[in-house]
Amino acid sequence: MYKKAKMKDVVKVLKKRFLVMILTAICITGSIIITSLYLMKPTYQYTIQVLAGSLSMDIEESSINKVQENRQLAISYMDTIKSPQIMIGVKEELKLARSNYELLKQISVTNRDNSQIITISIKDSNPKLAKAIAQSIANQSINSFKGFANVSQINVLLDPNIIEESELLFPKPKFVIAISIVLGIFAGIVLVLIQEHFDDAAFSDAELERLGLSLLGKVHVNTKGKNIRKVRYRTLSLTKRGEHLGY
Repeated sequence: MYKKAKMKDVVKVLKKRFLVMILTAICITGSIIITSLYLMKPTYQYTIQVLAGSLSMDIEESSINKVQENRQLAISYMDTIKSPQIMIGVKEELKLARSNYELLKQISVTNRDNSQIITISIKDSNPKLAKAIAQSIANQSINSFKGFANVSQINVLLDPNIIEESELLFPKPKFVIAISIVLGIFAGIVLVLIQEHFDDAAFSDAELERLGLSLLGKVHVNTKGKNIRKVRYRTLSLTKRGEHLGY
């Protein structure tokens, strides 16, 4: 019963300050959408896959030894991808004005379950540059690894020209709009409840009774010939009322 009464009070507060809640929600939602979609830099990702070793097995070769050899080849190639030599070569080819550390932060190399397929992912705010970096890293790392490891069975798994554009990671318009609406409504409700909590004014006899105060009288003020219908009551402590009223 107590929880039900509390819920009714919250609903009344939201109804009373509905305009404030809506304006706050609109401002918060609009600011998040504008900041995310127009002010923040977008993030694109381009992914390229490299096959280390051969997927076919010869009858004369031991399958276990071949699998171990391919896994070792994949691990060794992954170490080559982020080597300083490759980073310097990529920067020189694409004429990038960034450090090796900044370039390394854009690169993600994964190898799921020790498979022979290595996935190279590049993130950048420019979709064309992300694709160019991925292709340059794959080509230079493959050529370099083939040279010093004396192997030939390592190649790009798919033709990079098949994927025309990089994938947009952020911002996702639908996701941003949905999240901004939820946050805007939540912020509006919180602001209204905080404003109500710190507001010591009462606007009706019922609110005075709920506060445990008795109504002594009403004062109607006529300003410039217009009657003010809404009467505002200000709750004061007994000490303050006695000081101001002279009791």
